[in-house]
Amino acid sequence: MKVRKKLARTAVAAVVASALLWNGVAVPGLETGASYAAGAKATDRNKVAVEQPVLDDKKQQDETIRVALFANLGSKSPGRTDAVTLTTTTNLTASVRGAASTSSLNTSSAKFALDQYRVKVMETKDLGAAERALAKVKQSNKAYMLEFKRQGVNHYAVYAGEYASEAEAAKATARLQADASLKALLQGNVPSTVGPNYVQTGTYATLEQAAAVQQKLLDQQIDAYVTTIQSAGTMHTAVWAGQTATEAQLSSIKAKIEQQLSIKATIAQSNAALIHATEVNGKQSIQRSHVYGDGKWIIKPANGGTTKVTERYGRTYRGLMEISKHKNELALVNELPLEQYLVSVVGGEVYHTWPAEALKAQAVAARTFALYQNGKFEIANVVDTTLSQAYYGIDKEKPSIQAAVEATAGEVLMHNGKLIEAIFNSNAGGMTAHPSEVWGGSYGYFHAVESPDHVAQKGLKSWYYVAMPDGKVGYVREDTVSKLPQKDLGSLEVAVAVENGTNVRPNPTIQSSVKPVATINKGTQLVILDTVAESNEYTWVRGPYTSAQLTEMIRKVSKVTWKGPLTELEVVKRGPSGRAVEVHANGVPIEVKYPDQFRTVFGGLPSTLFDIEMTSVFKVAGADGKASTVHGINGQYAVSGTGEGAMPLSKNTIVLDGGGKASVISEEPLFFFHGKGFGHGVGMSQWGSKGLADKGYDYEQILKYYYNNVELVTR
Repeated sequence: MKVRKKLARTAVAAVVASALLWNGVAVPGLETGASYAAGAKATDRNKVAVEQPVLDDKKQQDETIRVALFANLGSKSPGRTDAVTLTTTTNLTASVRGAASTSSLNTSSAKFALDQYRVKVMETKDLGAAERALAKVKQSNKAYMLEFKRQGVNHYAVYAGEYASEAEAAKATARLQADASLKALLQGNVPSTVGPNYVQTGTYATLEQAAAVQQKLLDQQIDAYVTTIQSAGTMHTAVWAGQTATEAQLSSIKAKIEQQLSIKATIAQSNAALIHATEVNGKQSIQRSHVYGDGKWIIKPANGGTTKVTERYGRTYRGLMEISKHKNELALVNELPLEQYLVSVVGGEVYHTWPAEALKAQAVAARTFALYQNGKFEIANVVDTTLSQAYYGIDKEKPSIQAAVEATAGEVLMHNGKLIEAIFNSNAGGMTAHPSEVWGGSYGYFHAVESPDHVAQKGLKSWYYVAMPDGKVGYVREDTVSKLPQKDLGSLEVAVAVENGTNVRPNPTIQSSVKPVATINKGTQLVILDTVAESNEYTWVRGPYTSAQLTEMIRKVSKVTWKGPLTELEVVKRGPSGRAVEVHANGVPIEVKYPDQFRTVFGGLPSTLFDIEMTSVFKVAGADGKASTVHGINGQYAVSGTGEGAMPLSKNTIVLDGGGKASVISEEPLFFFHGKGFGHGVGMSQWGSKGLADKGYDYEQILKYYYNNVELVTR
């Protein structure tokens, strides 16, 4: 029986000064966890706040996590957007965080955007004219169209924006006014700047009462909106009118309302409001709610359930949505119970069909990592990308994942009484990395250890590296050719294509976006130079790259310069796990801020555990028996395998090294990267954890295998 150390339940906040580097959207098996940007000190990475008072059982059960789906967080942003569309199976409800009441939005789907400055391009009764103007404006601006009635007739208003300041909106207004092709579509309308300034006619007991007052204002040619506001901690329904660019312009709106409609109007003062309108796009219409003020709006289904976010890949989420303004941009945060979040995260990180112990290990690592991240993202604990952990909402929830999270409920990893930063990666390529060879610095709980990551390629087909009759080389999958009984003069195997239209590819994998090297027909003979596994998370090939391509790639990231064309690229120093920590180009060191940046330098390599093959570089044996390295084929001779004596090397000559390994010598240098692993390699390897689980390790053994000097603790 395993004994778990019981820790008094605490809320632990981690403050990490360094910025994150890894980005992109994860799929099952891809690495996640933190990768640090340059210059981050090891001491910075280990800062953990003082533990807070003990929490009671109920608070522990109700523990939530805040996940930023959209927000302006600088380099840590998960994504940024001007609007979000939320959809549920019941009516949406809205309240300001901390308010004592909630209001129904009377719709199951609504779009939310900030209420800022904008340009009112035109208003017309002619839908076709409005649509043509909208299409034109969208060519160079963000734009939308609203629908409403005046005197019983549908009207359509086209807006450009939103803009954070009046000055920005004024520039857009001037630009649109000067557009002659747009002017021809506006039916005499002149674009004007409008903005977030309103008068309020009062609050109303029902939506119907508010809508009736709004219609009176619209009929008097005053722009007006039904609005949900917070006042004294309570939600109310109001009508706001005006949308002027300045507060000074409100006086005439206020006077018109009071004189013509005998309705008292006051300057709108609420610090939080949702201003509702109807947006139309083709035959579709949706409620558009503009977020006014600094309040944080809680949007959730009326009777529980889930919420779909159209702009976040159409994913559906549990919990509530918080919409707010952050750094003058729209922010969307999903808040939900921590353990529900983990079910999605584990399902997004690894395959639900993996052994239960591997799933449990991932659950503990994900829980620990999430808690360590607390407070790192300004308005949220974590983001939904691999800057934190992959989070897809309910899409990745599976019974096996649910069981793994429940079986490890509350369990975390600690080192010296503090949460560890439980970094993990997809595949360590057979050996996990030490932090010093990735970002620099060291931790007390990461070490380089052998990892059974080869399980990632189980069941994959082999590929042959082949030379074609015209001397070109590439890869073919084993089932597209048939080996012949005879061998060529160099004792190399020969194969023929089994059907017409067989693709010879630059890498041992099928990539729809990458053109094949050649397409050959049935019976074409191929010399097999090597046999490799299909590129996967454990082993892979990238290239070929020309000298010019690599030079451009390197100089985009590094300031290194050298004379002449790139003819030699060499790993000259490796870290404890064999990862490249120093690479030279033509003998000159390529400068990087930290070793893991070599992945970026060379066009996004899966890992830094790689070797470099240069097709114009080979070794020759001298008369003294010593080998020397030769660059290029010009002036070089070789002994022919036919016994014809010395012959000059020509383009695409096949040569054998002393071990019988074949390669093709090219006239111009080409570069291949042959590597292992997917990700930074630090911490737990996800594929390695599966390999250990297959061998009978339980989840505690897996975790303590990858994380050194740690305790498994129940919070």
